[in-house]
Amino acid sequence: MAVGKKRSEQHLIDQDGIALLRSKLPRHWLLREYRPDYGLDFTIETFKALESETTDGRRPTFETLGEHVFVQLKSVAEPSVHTLEIYNRGNVEKARETLDLTDKIAEIETYRFQLEMSELVTIERMGIGVPVLLVIADLARQRCSFVCLNDYIDKILIPQHDDYRTAGSRTIHVPLWTEIGSDAGMIGLRWYAKRAKLLAAFQRFAFQYSELQWPDNGDWRTLARYFGERIVQYDFWDDTEMCEPIRYHAAGLRRFLETGQPGYFKVPADLPDGFDPDAFREHFEKQDVFELWRLLALLPKTYEDIWREWFLPTSLGQLTSAP
Repeated sequence: MAVGKKRSEQHLIDQDGIALLRSKLPRHWLLREYRPDYGLDFTIETFKALESETTDGRRPTFETLGEHVFVQLKSVAEPSVHTLEIYNRGNVEKARETLDLTDKIAEIETYRFQLEMSELVTIERMGIGVPVLLVIADLARQRCSFVCLNDYIDKILIPQHDDYRTAGSRTIHVPLWTEIGSDAGMIGLRWYAKRAKLLAAFQRFAFQYSELQWPDNGDWRTLARYFGERIVQYDFWDDTEMCEPIRYHAAGLRRFLETGQPGYFKVPADLPDGFDPDAFREHFEKQDVFELWRLLALLPKTYEDIWREWFLPTSLGQLTSAP
């Protein structure tokens, strides 16, 4: 007798993995299937509740934040959990990875997953503007954990190998503690989703700081106020509690727009002999405002040096972002 089309066990596992991932995300976030699939399975779009608006007097409505991440979902019925030893290492943006085997930072549990080189090269070509998260759906333990592949390539694979592309595949370690639904996991998802808007803002900060050095007619204060009014509108200032420097500079920016000074420098009470008081005060006020933009322009350096290792299975990632 003729046999019809068959459905494999892996198809059922994949179906269960999708359902598990959906159940772990906030119900007002969107998980969209990405088709056709060339290594990217889904996109996640984040939303926030509008507390002042309701649809029927009781239920809140939700507003998109304009934030997205790509997801590569791997569903496994009973994945193995392995222990990964993490050792201290130097800044891999300045030199290849050199581990200090006398300084073990931690032992963490991870999933190990082999990714084909074609998938990794495709993600490397995308750059870092929109993160691609490898999500392991562990059906046995009913949890989903993730790692950012863009950052994993840049901060782990490239520093570890003369050319990581020479192998047919590479092993990716996904920390269990980046579990979606946990406090750390949800902070990580929100942080990655903001990446595109943060990088765009960092580019503007650097531009503005450069332009402040050469204002038309020497009127730096008018230019600074115009710049400040542009960037204070960003919505991430009050939604990045996981990153204290951004919140700190948000407060300085608002002080500048309210009072004319961000308050980083104070005019000394006692002036040196021979200095004109008005000129001295004007100098310090200018340096105070310029310090705000200098620090804003340094944020992309901190992002590359430190924040891109958050949530990775590295010493810096463990020390700065693990629970």
